[in-house]
Amino acid sequence: MNSFKTIRSVGLVGLAIVIAVNFVALLLLKKPSAEFFSDNWWLDWFPAYIVWLVCSIIGVAGCRQK
Repeated sequence: MNSFKTIRSVGLVGLAIVIAVNFVALLLLKKPSAEFFSDNWWLDWFPAYIVWLVCSIIGVAGCRQK
């Protein structure tokens, strides 16, 4: 049961980091691939969002099971 809490925590922290780095790349570094939902965004950023979201969902679903 504790392993699911760890997975949930790691998933949420990873998702928060990806969001923060995406905003830093967009606002401070003016990186064109950081524009949300552009063609390059889907290639560069979307996989990271999916990985951390899946980790978060697995952690939440595992914690709710008895």
